[in-house]
Amino acid sequence: MNLSKEKKVMLLAAKQTSKVILKHYGKKEAVKVKPNKSLVGVADIESNKAIINTIKKYFPKHSILSEESGFEDNKSYFKWIIDPIDGTHNFLHNIPVFGTSIALEHKNEVVLGVLNFPILCITAVAEKGKGAFLNGKRIKVSDKKSLDHSFLAFEFSYANRKQKIGFLERIVHKTIDVRNFGSAIYNLMLIASGKCESYVVFSTHPWDMAAGFLIVEEAGGMVTGLKGGKYSLNDDKFVISNGKVHKELLKYLK
Repeated sequence: MNLSKEKKVMLLAAKQTSKVILKHYGKKEAVKVKPNKSLVGVADIESNKAIINTIKKYFPKHSILSEESGFEDNKSYFKWIIDPIDGTHNFLHNIPVFGTSIALEHKNEVVLGVLNFPILCITAVAEKGKGAFLNGKRIKVSDKKSLDHSFLAFEFSYANRKQKIGFLERIVHKTIDVRNFGSAIYNLMLIASGKCESYVVFSTHPWDMAAGFLIVEEAGGMVTGLKGGKYSLNDDKFVISNGKVHKELLKYLK
């Protein structure tokens, strides 16, 4: 399947969104609180529009799932999965660790993905079966085979905090560095580029993971459910790793 046009449009959408984000970054603007207590700002809404308008210009019949505007079901084999700003709370506090995630599904399989971090000038891209790239250079996960002295990315958002604390209590005595960057896609980019060994997620959504999961897998990493089984994007709990520490990490999730 030739996805060259889809990839060009995906990168164009990410570029257009960067312009919107940079226009709003560092400014004090109206912010709303969602039912799940997360925040959404003007930049989220305008970035969302920029992505969707770009996609619809070239693929008007494709379906679109977005964090900010829900699901537009056009009964297509293709579905774009979008998070205009992952790490909104960082963005609103002028912390540069945030970015845009755009994925493309074909018949329920993610075949393209891009993660773009406009302030950090980082873009990660993957196409199914063709590897993962960071700013044009092929990337791969780390070779570390033990959790000892490895990096574990973690998030501590509102949902399932007791479960998260329980996991941390079990793994606290392990020689491991725990990092909470406040952006799921940043964590996934770190694993794919070999800078971090693992990431445990206890609550998430497809738009946070779709592109990043493909990039991690194309970089040689592994994604499973909490018990080590096959995952679905409709799930909300995952274990992501370089593959080499995966089995050891799963022991702390039982």
